[in-house]
Amino acid sequence: MSKIISQAKAGQGRLFVQFGGQGAPWYKELAKYYKEPSMKKFFDVVLRAIEEERPHVDGTVGLPHGLDARAWLEDESKIPSEDYLACAAVSIPMIQVTQLAHFENTVNKGISRKDLVAATEATSGHSQGLIPASLVALDLDGDAYYAAAAKYVKYLLYLGVRAQEVYPFFAPTADEIARSEKAGNKAPAPMMAVVGDSHETIQAMVDATNKELPADQKIYVSLYNSPSNRILSSYRASLVRFTEMHGAALAEKKVKAVYLRTSCPFHCPLMDPIRPLFEADIKRIGFSYPGSALKVPVYSFYDGRNLQGDADIAIGMYLDMAINPLYWDKSMKPVADSSKITTIVDFGPGKTSQRLSEDTLQGLGVEKNVLACAVPKDLEALLAP
Repeated sequence: MSKIISQAKAGQGRLFVQFGGQGAPWYKELAKYYKEPSMKKFFDVVLRAIEEERPHVDGTVGLPHGLDARAWLEDESKIPSEDYLACAAVSIPMIQVTQLAHFENTVNKGISRKDLVAATEATSGHSQGLIPASLVALDLDGDAYYAAAAKYVKYLLYLGVRAQEVYPFFAPTADEIARSEKAGNKAPAPMMAVVGDSHETIQAMVDATNKELPADQKIYVSLYNSPSNRILSSYRASLVRFTEMHGAALAEKKVKAVYLRTSCPFHCPLMDPIRPLFEADIKRIGFSYPGSALKVPVYSFYDGRNLQGDADIAIGMYLDMAINPLYWDKSMKPVADSSKITTIVDFGPGKTSQRLSEDTLQGLGVEKNVLACAVPKDLEALLAP
């Protein structure tokens, strides 16, 4: 058995399990697993879940060109554009599939689901990563696990589709692109990472920009990732205006402003109209789990609550991911405060969330080992006997 897992089960250094959010490329990581025979059952389950819902979602505002994930994975020449892969209704479910593939691969390499959960003190996830974190915390195995995984894929598929329906601006306009390029940036998106300086400094810039914007097109500081890293959400034109007004000051302070690979402004009130649409989907697909079903704590990045106290995690999770702001330090504080937790196991995709946790823990005055399962050397360290 893995040394890290056996020690954690014995109480000698427990685990914190986390999953990342949007913005990271997912196709190459997932395609690598698709070719492995040991992953066949997993892919049959998750891709069938998407295929069962395709008649309801293909050709909609959220998925104008459909979501034929199996065809894309079998034949690279059928992959749509990078922009389409990054749109919310595609990237949200497919990022979760990629995360669950990393989890499945870890299980196939010798760490059982039951052993992993037994070694885990708590879990969380960055933005949409909160959802697969709760799946792990349910502590299911065998057919029960795969049945739940299928429901989780459907849950995030519909969340992505409905998000795009309430924000139907799939791509930037020619004017938005021209203005963005003139301001020294690429084509704009409805979310922008602003990296560097303090939250207070950037908030003051946001406030100054908002004074010029219509009341229904304000900019929101939507994610507080680390002491010097935050995300802004709004209409593309509003974020372009932010760069036009403050580009010179940001450059002088060596602050980076980078648009994210997404097509909806998550973690802000602009997503509020999703409620009736998505809650109807939740009811139809039968996604309902009481917080009491979670076998380990799952910490919200919004208010730090433990989802074990939620009456139904289906509601709280989507409100946190779509509408509520994210404060990553609220997920990391239980890790920083716990002498038991020595290792964070991150299921990606990529290593973005690994870096965010390292930076946030550093801001909290703590250093802990963060292993990203998407990184081969980190996975080897986790699996080492």
